[in-house]
Amino acid sequence: MENFPPWEPPMGGTEQVHLLGMLDRLRVTFRYKADGLDIKQLMFRLPSSELSLGGLLQHLAAVEDEKFTYFIARERPEVLLELTAEGRDQFAVNPKDDPSALYQRYDTMVAKSRRIQAGVVAAGGLDAPSALEFEGKHASVRRVICDLIEEYGRHTGHADLLREAIDGRVGEDAPFDYLPAWYA
Repeated sequence: MENFPPWEPPMGGTEQVHLLGMLDRLRVTFRYKADGLDIKQLMFRLPSSELSLGGLLQHLAAVEDEKFTYFIARERPEVLLELTAEGRDQFAVNPKDDPSALYQRYDTMVAKSRRIQAGVVAAGGLDAPSALEFEGKHASVRRVICDLIEEYGRHTGHADLLREAIDGRVGEDAPFDYLPAWYA
């Protein structure tokens, strides 16, 4: 539609189209809320919380890796293992961290997740079993994607509050013309 940005979920469509549209909208909104900050700003925390936008970038990169690389594609979760091998808390940002590396890690994982997501759609959809198992039963890919939407919903709200405290940026969505590098 002409009056909507490309990352906006459609006005009509299948459940699959809506779920994946919602996920991308949250990804874009989160990335916009975290965009363009230096390391000091990425480390900023509210007095009542340990959360920072840099920590959320790292955490959501690890969650994308866990959900799509490990649970859906059943491949080795590189970001998750890298942070663990470094002994890093996913939410911890070091003043020596390069902001571009934090953004790159997140953008790379979202791009990879979207490629895996496209493969799932091409292979027939969201009813396939994932590697996520509880009491001998495997959750569907749909369930894993719904879990990720929930994760983004929670953390995009956190990002909104943090960004407003950093520089006053507010708003529900990114501008119409905002497109992260991974959005295609």
